[in-house]
Amino acid sequence: MRIFRSIIILLALFQVLWAMTGQEIMDKMEARDTGKTMHAIMKMTLIDKNGESRERIIEIWAMIYDEDKNLNQSVMEFKSPATVKGTRFLQIEQDGRNDDQWIFLPALGRVRRIAASEGNASFMGSDFSYDDMKLQSGHEGKREHDLLRDEKIGKHECYVVESRSKNGDDSQYSKLISWITKEHFIPVRVEFYDKSDGKLLKVLTIDENIEKVDGIWTVFNTQMENVRESHRTRLTTLRNAEGLPFIEYNKAIDPRRFTQNFLQTGQTK
Repeated sequence: MRIFRSIIILLALFQVLWAMTGQEIMDKMEARDTGKTMHAIMKMTLIDKNGESRERIIEIWAMIYDEDKNLNQSVMEFKSPATVKGTRFLQIEQDGRNDDQWIFLPALGRVRRIAASEGNASFMGSDFSYDDMKLQSGHEGKREHDLLRDEKIGKHECYVVESRSKNGDDSQYSKLISWITKEHFIPVRVEFYDKSDGKLLKVLTIDENIEKVDGIWTVFNTQMENVRESHRTRLTTLRNAEGLPFIEYNKAIDPRRFTQNFLQTGQTK
């Protein structure tokens, strides 16, 4: 019995010594393979507190433009309905400073830069702010992360990590609490706490189905809910007649798509 107890103690000590830290978990989440390029067609559904919904179709392109620093750029184009058709949104990740963001609104007929002070504003009437839309890669150095516990959500065993900004003035949230899957290092739930009062403001959830597309773990349904306003935004990857998702990785994308000229004209020529 003494030998058995000693083995149990040694195993417990081994687990403690080799347990991952919050920072290591977030580093692994950031480093996971998301492809050098990505192209997808998605549906954005805005749902108000009465259950009334509005749908939008969006096409998205993304690519790593600096592999050494793991910096990304992405562009989003609204395809329908007519009220938002032709709206385009570009963001380019920067090293050591805020991402560059621009939006083209057809009604204005010009490209407008999104100022850092607009980070907490709603993106196209959704529950995502402009800061929420940021690509995040390389931004983890601005936050401190603490592992709170292990917890299971649905069928996923997760690490629960609390993240706080190192400089409270550069974030609209007092803290984030994330449930990161141990298998894929994908966040399946994120709670956003308001900086003004420290209370829960928004909750991001991911559908349980996480599958590989072109060898890359992929989520197909995401929801952001503003718990105070009872308003939700769903992002769903569209599928073709065979049930396959309209998403692909590591396919060639013209770099000219990630320019203000494309925002203005919708052309890469």
